[in-house]
Amino acid sequence: MLLALFLFLGNFYSRHTAAIEAFFSRVPLVYSSCAFVVLYVAANFFIFWDIKDVLKIIAAVIFGIYISTGLIFIAEVINAAIFFNISHLLGKEYVERSLRGRFKALYEKLGSLNFMWIFLVRLLPLVPYRILDVSFGLSKVNFRKYMVAVLLASLPRIFFIQFLLAAVKEVSFSKMSAYFMTQPLVLWIFFFYYVISFIIALRLRKRLR
Repeated sequence: MLLALFLFLGNFYSRHTAAIEAFFSRVPLVYSSCAFVVLYVAANFFIFWDIKDVLKIIAAVIFGIYISTGLIFIAEVINAAIFFNISHLLGKEYVERSLRGRFKALYEKLGSLNFMWIFLVRLLPLVPYRILDVSFGLSKVNFRKYMVAVLLASLPRIFFIQFLLAAVKEVSFSKMSAYFMTQPLVLWIFFFYYVISFIIALRLRKRLR
């Protein structure tokens, strides 16, 4: 029943993107902001269609760079707390009891990462947030330490994405390319951000082996 509900909601929102955008544009900011955060958090449970990508674009267009960044940041902090605790409560015992060999060693090494590594991993644009939330929830990482890393590292990562979406107003390779051609400094900033992220990811992979 719950699965059917999520499928229905995902299909509904995929067909009513324009209506969602119209709703946020005409409702007072206080109410539309609260509705956006609730919808963004709920979107994590939709099946086969990720409304969060559409919501990021809508937020960038309707709310602008800074407000949309703040709203998504609040929603992602809530998401991190929810998914960390769900995986910690429901899956940690399974990891300790059932996993063996390489996979168990991986979670043990993940749990031994210091705060700086957790911060850097959260900052990387290469790893989806939910994978991080669930993985660290299954490890021995302290919830408070993880949430501090979430609070400090999520904001710049979200801002980078919202900045680009607000500039091009959609996920379009041609429009992004045209924008970067007119804004070479932004292109170089994004380029170095992803290069540094890739280097950090390689070092983390080596550390977790």
